[in-house]
Amino acid sequence: MAESLKLILIFIPLVAGAIAILLAYQLMRKYQLAFVSSYFYYLVFLYIFGSYSLIGTGILEHLLGSMDADQDAIRSSRIFATIPGIPLLFLSLYALIRSFTEVLSIKLWKSISILYFILSFLGLLLYGIWAFRLFRLEQGNYQQFLEFQRWIFSGLLIGTYLVLFVISMIFSRKMVFHKRRFARLSGWIYLLYMVLTCSAFLLSGLHELLPFVFIIFFLSWHLIPILFMSLYLAKYHNDTTTLQVNFEESLLSFAGKFEISKREKEVIQLICKGLSNQEISDALFISLQTVKDHTHRIFTKTGVKNRVQLTNLIRS
Repeated sequence: MAESLKLILIFIPLVAGAIAILLAYQLMRKYQLAFVSSYFYYLVFLYIFGSYSLIGTGILEHLLGSMDADQDAIRSSRIFATIPGIPLLFLSLYALIRSFTEVLSIKLWKSISILYFILSFLGLLLYGIWAFRLFRLEQGNYQQFLEFQRWIFSGLLIGTYLVLFVISMIFSRKMVFHKRRFARLSGWIYLLYMVLTCSAFLLSGLHELLPFVFIIFFLSWHLIPILFMSLYLAKYHNDTTTLQVNFEESLLSFAGKFEISKREKEVIQLICKGLSNQEISDALFISLQTVKDHTHRIFTKTGVKNRVQLTNLIRS
């Protein structure tokens, strides 16, 4: 394959991934919703992992090969250079899990988060030990290591996106129509992403073009869900940037004074914009009863009796 074509095939996913991150950042600033923020961090971590651990190490291997470096040196350089990027993959998948649970109004228990990171650390540790034994102690088989690496990576992606698809189908059943449709379409989009990405990755040894196809799917695909998210938010959510800057400063001071939680602060922002309880429920992806509970706690903490008094108290 011509070098110029390789550069083009590498350039496309890098640019597409960067555009997706930029669009996600704009949505995060514009709507200030928890699930959008988590999705933004998912894209950032995944992009860094893809550009460093996948593209960067591939370029390193190519450069060392062009300099006629020893084959074992090339292999070990690529394997050990991959290790710092692995935590970014774990962080990206965790951020996507948070994004889905926030859309579906599922509480992500701390114990589950702790267990996830413990298992991630143990996986990274075992990977590093195996690599050290293979290249420093010369114990083991390189091809077996590559096969192990291939199936673990694929299994991680398949497991994560399949679980997200299942929970998006199950927990969206009682949501209002537009929220249910958004959650389920998101699940289908990432199920298809998983199938295309893992298929290209597992078959990458069959043709020299397939590794580039994998990278294109891995980083470029996110333009589809981010554009879908943008259309959904534009239709069903209000632009929170219309709030005045001085109001934000007053609200920050107000929250500190009355020990207002982050979620209660989000509810207050929407109350002050004139949204009804049902509209707040739709905007924050929480139940109507949860909105009422938050509102009651806010009134109790601040000593106000209605929304008008609350708004006036903040602005004063």
